[in-house]
Amino acid sequence: MNKKELNNKKKNNINGKLMIKKNPKEEFILNNIKGLTSEEVKIKLQNPNINQSNKNNIKSKTIKDIIFTNIFTFFNLLILIVAFIIIYIKCYEQLFFLFINFLNLTVNIVQEIRAKKILDKISLLTSNNSKVIRNGKIHILSVDDILVDDILLLELGSQIVVDARLMEGKLEVNEALLTGESKNVFKKEKDLLYSGSYVVSGYAYAKVIAIGSNVYISKLTQKAKKYQKIKTPLTIIFRTLIITIILLLLPLSFLLFLTMKTKLMTIDVYDNDNKEFILGFCCFILCVMPSGLFLLTSMTLAVGFIKLAKNKAYVRDLFGIEMLAQIDVLCLDKTGTITDGFMEVKEVIEYPDFKFLPKNFISAIVGVFPNNNSTQKALYDKFVSKSNNNKFYSIKKTRFFSSVNKYSAVEFETLGTFLLGAPEFILKKNFHDIKNDVDNKSQLGYRVLLLAQTDTKLEFIDENTKYKNIALIMIEDKIKEDVYKIIEDFKKNDVKIKIISGDDAETLTFIGKRIGILGESQKAINLTDLTNEEISYVVSKCDVFGRSTPEQKQYILKQLKENNYKVAMIGDGVNDILAFKEAHISIAMASGSKSTQNVANLVLMDSRFNSLIQVVAEGKRVVNNLKKISVLFLTKTISTFILAILVLVYNLFHLGKIKPFPLNPLKFNLIDNFFIGIPSFFLALEMNNKKIKPNFLKSILIESFPYALLIGFNYLCLLLFTKDLTNDDLSTLTTLTTALVFFNLLINNCIPFNKLKTILLIFMFWIFIVFGFVFSLKFLILKSHLKIFGFLFIINFIFVFFSKRKLKKFQK
Repeated sequence: MNKKELNNKKKNNINGKLMIKKNPKEEFILNNIKGLTSEEVKIKLQNPNINQSNKNNIKSKTIKDIIFTNIFTFFNLLILIVAFIIIYIKCYEQLFFLFINFLNLTVNIVQEIRAKKILDKISLLTSNNSKVIRNGKIHILSVDDILVDDILLLELGSQIVVDARLMEGKLEVNEALLTGESKNVFKKEKDLLYSGSYVVSGYAYAKVIAIGSNVYISKLTQKAKKYQKIKTPLTIIFRTLIITIILLLLPLSFLLFLTMKTKLMTIDVYDNDNKEFILGFCCFILCVMPSGLFLLTSMTLAVGFIKLAKNKAYVRDLFGIEMLAQIDVLCLDKTGTITDGFMEVKEVIEYPDFKFLPKNFISAIVGVFPNNNSTQKALYDKFVSKSNNNKFYSIKKTRFFSSVNKYSAVEFETLGTFLLGAPEFILKKNFHDIKNDVDNKSQLGYRVLLLAQTDTKLEFIDENTKYKNIALIMIEDKIKEDVYKIIEDFKKNDVKIKIISGDDAETLTFIGKRIGILGESQKAINLTDLTNEEISYVVSKCDVFGRSTPEQKQYILKQLKENNYKVAMIGDGVNDILAFKEAHISIAMASGSKSTQNVANLVLMDSRFNSLIQVVAEGKRVVNNLKKISVLFLTKTISTFILAILVLVYNLFHLGKIKPFPLNPLKFNLIDNFFIGIPSFFLALEMNNKKIKPNFLKSILIESFPYALLIGFNYLCLLLFTKDLTNDDLSTLTTLTTALVFFNLLINNCIPFNKLKTILLIFMFWIFIVFGFVFSLKFLILKSHLKIFGFLFIINFIFVFFSKRKLKKFQK
């Protein structure tokens, strides 16, 4: 390196002579940092032993995975076993259920594959891209394209996607995703930077030392690579249902088999009487499983995902669609979330000491730091771009802005140390000197920054440091036009709105009042110097929290959760990541930090709230419609258990001739398809924007039990009062009365009626008439049996009428 190059390097070094940096690319060219050349990249790509690809990283589900997870389930295994038994006894007409299950499975797989393809397209937009220097120029590369020995450019908000060693500069990084500790870690030259951490302050470049499965976080998580799905109310409920059904199915199946053991062992399996017992046992297993409910749930969520993707909302987890519609508290960051993030310096108040500064000196202070966020861009536009200052200033040390300190600082060789940031955090005890000025401007909605100077060295600055106030800088941040409607919609649904931001509470109060969050009785507070105990006290009393640190944001959400609220957090910066980890559902703006998007459950691709309105609507549709169809499927499951128990009691106490389970697969499949499956398909896709009621599981159980008991009552009457009937005739009458109950249940589930539901009910009514006519032909000459059927018909309608009225009173 010649003398001229050496001098240039010193001038641009962070601890040497620094010229105003207008473009980071220029700095690297001046520093002669070239990175890998095209030839070196080509050689590395040709030698996989030297450079292991990043493509071992976790990807979204493949089509093979989707097919595999849909086919190989516990319920499908039981269906397969039942099918083999039926084939073995040569009752091929009873296998119709296989066709229906195959059809349901195919529709579900197709919808999930469609959702997967859209997911992959969106993932390209939200993928981990990094700034990499090659051939002396900055390139934006995906994590898959980064190679060992590449040079990374790291700045505020950068996600560190590989292991690297810091070469030049200083960083403050958060390793909470690695260590679980939220405390930031300071990194200097030669320190290791680990994949999975992110930059909260600073500006530096680092050399890649490990990628793919060789990175530190990959070695830690070899046994736990799967993306952890969020636990929503529906996932918990369905898990509970599956476990309960399995726990009841196993003993009841065993007991049912025992009661028929004598019959099965003494008669040939191909005997018609014996086939009734085997088919009844198979039907019991098929009817208990609400597999159609789970398939319809997956399909409904997949359809919702596709709709949301078209509306610029990207949901990482299908079940996340329903979570947002059930929240009690919505927490919002300000900058880039409520506001559009495009800031502008509107006013500068100069204090007396301002006149002693060199001309355009502010441009030198601002120009020290990279133009990598909206606040810095506004300062650049005001001071740096319009400045003709080409002077060199001797810089000793710098401190980059962080969400903890809330200021940036530059220590000059002869001019002292200058700090630029939040007035309270700089002046601390002496803030009262300019409090009135700050409050007056904050009340107008401005973000207020203070430029202050001290003779104290940067490393010795503390709360007792004395400053000269140089200037107040007022920055305006415009409110997004669509934020008003979303706030109004959430408030109509009794969702509490809270703003948690690093800005001053006065500024937030102005914005809160404008968008309708704050009324006269609601309060705002700055969290500066508040302890966790004090924050716990004010969480329920205030709706706007200013000057909050990332840890305080997280703590507020934790307290809300402990108070049994379902909490959503919307943000766009690295200071929101800890809060995202605490929230029930986290929502990121695509215009914000990639690090934030990577941990969010939902990303608004156009960074607008209109997409959020659609997410809430889809969530309501999913939950409300699943509640309706769950009643149908659970009635089937519960009534099956009741019928099995009645058969067990009848056979164990020898109340008559041993009876099989009263239904067979073919007969019940007709009910399952025409009165449960097909109507549920249409009901699941219906728009339903009603407010979601709490206690989902309790509600559907209360609605299901009366109908399930009615099916059991019908069978008990038939069992006791038609003892001269054959098992096949009893099965036919049971099928008719069961179809009647489900038709009544379907009518109730279609309220309120609309055109589609009316057509659906008329179609199902004619199906019921044909169904009843075909199955009752053989009973036309048996008047005694017609009487019992007519009696049950009347009892059914009376029972349904009164149970519906009682249910409404109970729900009120």
